[in-house]
Amino acid sequence: MIRDSAGSMSIPADHGNIVSVKVIGDRMYFIAQRGLTSAVMADHIDPERINADIPPVVQTVELAYGAEDPMMQRTVCAAFELIDPTYLPQSVDRDAVLTIVIEAAQSLALVKDTVQELQDHQADVRKQAEAGELSRGHVPRTPNLRGKVRQCIAALRDVEVGIKQVAGHFYPKENPKDPWDKAFKPALEAALGAENAADQIINTWAVMDRVADHRHAMIHADATKSLTVFDYGLEPDGHFCAPTIEIAHPKNPVPRHDVGDFLSRQVAEIAEVFEALLAHMCDLNVRHLNDMFVSHVTALEEPRNGSFVVWSTRMAEGVPPLGQGQPAEPA
Repeated sequence: MIRDSAGSMSIPADHGNIVSVKVIGDRMYFIAQRGLTSAVMADHIDPERINADIPPVVQTVELAYGAEDPMMQRTVCAAFELIDPTYLPQSVDRDAVLTIVIEAAQSLALVKDTVQELQDHQADVRKQAEAGELSRGHVPRTPNLRGKVRQCIAALRDVEVGIKQVAGHFYPKENPKDPWDKAFKPALEAALGAENAADQIINTWAVMDRVADHRHAMIHADATKSLTVFDYGLEPDGHFCAPTIEIAHPKNPVPRHDVGDFLSRQVAEIAEVFEALLAHMCDLNVRHLNDMFVSHVTALEEPRNGSFVVWSTRMAEGVPPLGQGQPAEPA
């Protein structure tokens, strides 16, 4: 009786208002202003109905980032708006693509969390230094700094791989050894024109190449490539310098740079690429179910449900407005 009766649920209060909802597989996902939550019904956990104490709806906080966060706007929010079977062909596996997108956002959230940890630790060190609680003869250390940075580099690479996996759902490979963009890049050039697409392709693909090259330098270090993380150091003026990173690579080197700034920039860049390529893939593969209407992905100045890219549908060129067709010939 309890399972079959009406019930209710609410997301965590600090998540703010819900802006978008999607069912993916057997879970329902709620994007709120400041969080992403998923939920399943009690029967999913207890299908035999042996425990009446299980709540009607069981929630999991997937991410502490929501529609107000730029990273979420360019990944999960954009996907929740665009991955819609109304506009996309049946060959695109909606649940599979949305799962990839959520996993990508989780990887980016890991990097953002790490940056916040580094910033918090640096703030504590700064306060201690200003209060005279630190000796210049003992340089502070960041707990597990190298491991955290390496984890972030791997997470960014996972996002780059996720973009290619999404492309595989729109443009399946004829041969497993084919490049991921063998069919996608020509389609993009044909739609935009080779000249108009050139700069975008160069810049977008360059971001993905950098992410892949940085991980390669980390995993396969040799005389030409390597990734080095430096913890706090003492400057000649007596101040402590924050942790830094340096990447040696023939094509994509990174001069010694603040770790937090580097990782934050990487998150922003790969998230922009995710949104841009997802929007293009959807727009290039839109279904036209009626000759009277055409649909396209459109960019907005203000977000809708957290997304700056949405579907828009208008009358096809040459089709008179509804109700204003040619009058019928007299009988």
